[in-house]
Amino acid sequence: MDTSVDLTGNFAGDLHGVLREAALRGPLAVDTATGATVVLRQHDLEALSHDQRLEGIGLALFDMMGITDGPLRDWYGQLMFTTEGDYHRRIRSLVSRAFTPRSVEVLRATAADMAAEAVAFARQGGDLVVACATLATRLMCRLLGVPDTDVPVFAAWLDALSPVFLPMTPEQIAAATTAITELQSYVDELTSRRSKDPGRDLITALLASEADGERLTHGETVAMIANLLVAGHDTAGSQIPCSILVALQHRNELAGVHADDARLESAVAETMRLEPSIPYIPRTAVAPIELYDNTIPAGSMVFLCIAAACRDASAWREPDRFDPDRFSRTDTPRLLNFGAGTHYCVGHALAKIEVEECVRAALAADPPLRLTDDPADIPWRQVLGRSPARLVVSSERAA
Repeated sequence: MDTSVDLTGNFAGDLHGVLREAALRGPLAVDTATGATVVLRQHDLEALSHDQRLEGIGLALFDMMGITDGPLRDWYGQLMFTTEGDYHRRIRSLVSRAFTPRSVEVLRATAADMAAEAVAFARQGGDLVVACATLATRLMCRLLGVPDTDVPVFAAWLDALSPVFLPMTPEQIAAATTAITELQSYVDELTSRRSKDPGRDLITALLASEADGERLTHGETVAMIANLLVAGHDTAGSQIPCSILVALQHRNELAGVHADDARLESAVAETMRLEPSIPYIPRTAVAPIELYDNTIPAGSMVFLCIAAACRDASAWREPDRFDPDRFSRTDTPRLLNFGAGTHYCVGHALAKIEVEECVRAALAADPPLRLTDDPADIPWRQVLGRSPARLVVSSERAA
């Protein structure tokens, strides 16, 4: 494999340009920072996401960073993201019974209200990134039954924990260790209260969830709540500005879409395709894999590159063109942003609601919103996901 790509180093830079050049040289590349094999084509991602020779990233990144023990490693090793086999299936089954699309759909009206407030706050020279910054965390806290007054401290903990899925600096490791200790202490107390005084929230549902006569233990429930919070905080929080940026760039093609649920769903999926906040899914090979005359050795990391696959010309018709109705057609490839197989995101329904309602609110603004910056001049940032660093908007009145 001759092609190398600085994938992790370009999250906040010219990611699409770097991946486009790599894809022209072949279907595979090597990430310069980690040595991981980077898979670039849609068809290969679809096949490998179900391949039993690939498993979750496990503790490979923690081993690479020298995090050999401590509360951060203990928590990270229990996540659905890092576990496999019977334990993973059991935990996933129990969580899925409590965290259902139906259970989160009741939050759509709340998400719509929050999104409308954010747009109203930002419409006169304000920044939509700032206005929407805590929306995903606020919704998850509502679902869990966490008081709104505690959201700021949750957001600070989750900001510190979001980098744990990528290589971290010593300072980030220290901050994440403090955050997980404090977050789990809070959640432990809240879970104990819910076990004695059940409510109509996700924690109560997790405590009550049962599959084949099994339930989550108290410790598993605490770890899982922290898992759901961290997983939903920056992934959805980063996708919201990504999708709003694309939508506002193509506002003329989206007239009336905010009032049409089916078209809105397709248009938002298209914004996710063009600007996914999570550019790749990390995996570990547990057996050798032959791919394009290359052998991926057992024990090595593999990055399933969503950002490249979503613009793969061999899979998508006119891949760089925004087509708001693309996902209304039956011949459209599958969007892989939420993963696939045994590691498909259990929180995908909540994430979709959050992004859809934020895009709806941005498109419904009257007078219409316009970006004050040229999109080419907007810098990008990286935490776990990548997103525009700012989206300053103003209202545009018709002449």
